[in-house]
Amino acid sequence: MSNPTYLSTSSSVAELVASLGREERLVASQHPVWCFKKVTDIVEGVELRLSNMAGGYPFEFAGVNWASSEQLYLCGEFTDEVIQRELLSVISGYAAKRFIKAKHKKEVREDFPTFRLQWMLYVVWQKCLGSEAFRDKLLSIPDGVILVEETTLDTGGTATVWGCKNPQLIAYRKELTDRLKRWSGANLTKKALDLKINIETNKVRNIGEFVGQNNIGKILMICRRCLIEGIEPPIDRTLLNSANITILGNHLTF
Repeated sequence: MSNPTYLSTSSSVAELVASLGREERLVASQHPVWCFKKVTDIVEGVELRLSNMAGGYPFEFAGVNWASSEQLYLCGEFTDEVIQRELLSVISGYAAKRFIKAKHKKEVREDFPTFRLQWMLYVVWQKCLGSEAFRDKLLSIPDGVILVEETTLDTGGTATVWGCKNPQLIAYRKELTDRLKRWSGANLTKKALDLKINIETNKVRNIGEFVGQNNIGKILMICRRCLIEGIEPPIDRTLLNSANITILGNHLTF
């Protein structure tokens, strides 16, 4: 059963914040979902470069230049400065997660789940403050849509913490991709075919049910509303202070 009232880019900051950590079940045919997975996903003419992995939004925080918000977020998972410097040494958030975090997964703070949602909200807000390009991207998203990180094929334990799964939609999109390759593959360059597949598959968003907490989607919508209203997100700074987060040896205060 779908949520009787759904959370969208038009929802209030208070409503969105209160929903963090809550599972959502969105019947795709009943809700205006804009879902994103790859940094190149295009929905209704907008390139949804919203993932923490997306490059192109460098920002400064705590005296450090961050290539991606993913790298700052991951640094919060560790207390070891050496590991944090490894996370910073790679060129992308994907590389930081895929190669550095994976290598040190046994050293992730045991208490990290207790503050990760507020830490993520804080990190994404820092990117908003430090990157005009990212602010413009968030503000280019129309009112009324629901932003959802699509994590159907993700195998990690947090796939439905940060996003939502919708197997029926992904199966249909795979069939559509195969059809487009058969019908258009011989007539288009690989680049043109990839673009056509991107646009056509992302037009289809009204199949199946999105299930998951969708905390990244909610955090993006929180930050967007705060930018519009000219306010700060209501981050639980007491919780973050109690977490004793350090970045490259510097203790953060919130």
